[in-house]
Amino acid sequence: MDFLSVIKFNSSYIELVDRWYSIRGLWAWLSVALGGLSLIAGGALLYAVFLPFGNPMISDVGPAIFLVVLSVIFFLIAWFGAWYAFKIEYMGYTHYPIRLNRKTRQVHVFRQNGTVLTVPWDSLFLTLGESKNPLSGTTYDLRAHVLDADGETVRESFSLGYPSLLGNAESIDKFWAFLQPYMEAEDGVERTFQHLEAGYLMPVDGRREGWCWSIVQNYAWTGHWPWLQFIASPVLGLNAIGRIFAMWTSKVPEWPAEVEQESQVGADDPYALTWRDNGPIGWWEFYWPLVCTIVGVTSFVGVIVWIVSDLWR
Repeated sequence: MDFLSVIKFNSSYIELVDRWYSIRGLWAWLSVALGGLSLIAGGALLYAVFLPFGNPMISDVGPAIFLVVLSVIFFLIAWFGAWYAFKIEYMGYTHYPIRLNRKTRQVHVFRQNGTVLTVPWDSLFLTLGESKNPLSGTTYDLRAHVLDADGETVRESFSLGYPSLLGNAESIDKFWAFLQPYMEAEDGVERTFQHLEAGYLMPVDGRREGWCWSIVQNYAWTGHWPWLQFIASPVLGLNAIGRIFAMWTSKVPEWPAEVEQESQVGADDPYALTWRDNGPIGWWEFYWPLVCTIVGVTSFVGVIVWIVSDLWR
């Protein structure tokens, strides 16, 4: 199972997306919502202190000063969190690719700061990574540790795979069973090619993903449950819109010249695959998620308009 993680494939190397690629879009709209709520909450506290003029809700100086300070602190904390998330989603890179070169046996990792880590494949310490998040719970990934000369000290770590929000430890075993043959089996290129030619490669090779793929990718982890996609459409729809805008504003990563020089692909490579070799996307992969996005976003906007109009009266 490749879990929609491969960007490019050929006899020389296989290129993967980073573990956060599949969930891009969530913080894109949450950061905007958090920033907006901080303004509303801070303004409401200040209103309680100063308005209406001449007859404030809180007339005592002590509680008034306390609420002013509280509102400022709340606003600054919430705004900082919103700005940090906004910066990561909208001002970073569309993805952070990882390239595994079969011929040179080197692994190239595009870091979040735009630099590149290059390390020998055979020197990596691979293990099951586990992370806990209040929004997604426990998630797993194929964790790669770069060790120091003593063989024990971890200098740097990165993830080679991230199946899905619903993935478990068994999913990582399957991902490893997909990835390992390419780098270590004599017939690894042929075996991996046979698997990939029937799937989808990520359309981010030297470009931003289009809005259609943003919708496909956003709903992919719920692909087996169309009813869930519809029920959760207000949230998933906002994720899709957030992902589209995040991809539009983010930079496209570029490998250094030396990495590209080591990754030359023959013009007649029979195993070369990119997103251009993908088959057509079906109804349940794109059109149904598109319907859910329209319904979900429309419902969300409708509720917001209703609440605002009710408060305005």
